[in-house]
Amino acid sequence: MRGRHGTIVCAVVWVLCAAGAAAAAPEEVGPEAPAPVAGLPGQLLFAVGAGQVGSGALYQLELAYFPAARFGLEASLGHNPGHGTYAALHQVSALVPLLPWRKFRPFARAGLGTFEVFPGTAINAQTVTKLVGHAGGGAWLRLQDAVALRFEGSMLGFLDDQEGGRGLLGAAQWSVGITFCRDLGSTPSADTGEGS
Repeated sequence: MRGRHGTIVCAVVWVLCAAGAAAAAPEEVGPEAPAPVAGLPGQLLFAVGAGQVGSGALYQLELAYFPAARFGLEASLGHNPGHGTYAALHQVSALVPLLPWRKFRPFARAGLGTFEVFPGTAINAQTVTKLVGHAGGGAWLRLQDAVALRFEGSMLGFLDDQEGGRGLLGAAQWSVGITFCRDLGSTPSADTGEGS
């Protein structure tokens, strides 16, 4: 999980998000202006993505709900296949949309989770579970009214048993996926707290 490639790709995701934010121009606000692609009160998001955690592949499902204009809660389940062993990454995160642009919207993400390594049937070993913290961010890029591309990069940190005691290890996590948005109820524009 200490692969250098994951860190590089994670940095590239951040650069792309920053470049998109710099290139995007604020849009006019009016009664006919479309709402931001994601991060609205009462909105439910479902995402399917693939990427990398450390030096291994990562496939994940994410479900998020926004009870407020600037805050969302997300639960995610990731699968990290390996040779003889495989791992599952469970995460609970807080999402904070940063800018209310209509087509491109960056967000910050942080939370806690667990990383479980399953030895499979090839070797006689027990499942290992570690508490993992994560922090990072990404962006949504609108494709249609209720569909967006999601780019995301995070750093993971967890305690690991090493010679001489326990040490803090880190790994990069990144993914690219498709997000589907659904409004669970009509939200008056005055309550969204969004501007141009």
